[in-house]
Amino acid sequence: MSDMMKRIGDLLKQQPELVDVAVKPYYRPESLDASEPSLAIVPMAPPKQASFGSDRALQKELTYQMNIEASSKSKVTEIALAVERVLTELGFVQLNGGLDEYFIETKRYVDARRYRGRSSLYDVDY
Repeated sequence: MSDMMKRIGDLLKQQPELVDVAVKPYYRPESLDASEPSLAIVPMAPPKQASFGSDRALQKELTYQMNIEASSKSKVTEIALAVERVLTELGFVQLNGGLDEYFIETKRYVDARRYRGRSSLYDVDY
């Protein structure tokens, strides 16, 4: 069985500019210090069948939202660029919409972007 969310997380953790970033699935742990930057990988839907042949799905379509939080806007931008680079290499494209805000309550900048991609041909065990 394949796990694209784990694969994305593992690749992101290998990026030099993300060594001090907590990369987690689904949400930012509340136990993190408020000043610590984080990246949550959130699936937006279950994997969806795509590219059919001989009455069977040959690929899966996957959609993730990347929620970035940091106390510095420049750190958020640095993380977002690393995420974009990794996901582009995996064949994902950024979707319209998202979030680019500063939350006074948490004193953190938040950037949320959605990406959609497809698995390799015949890689459908998601």
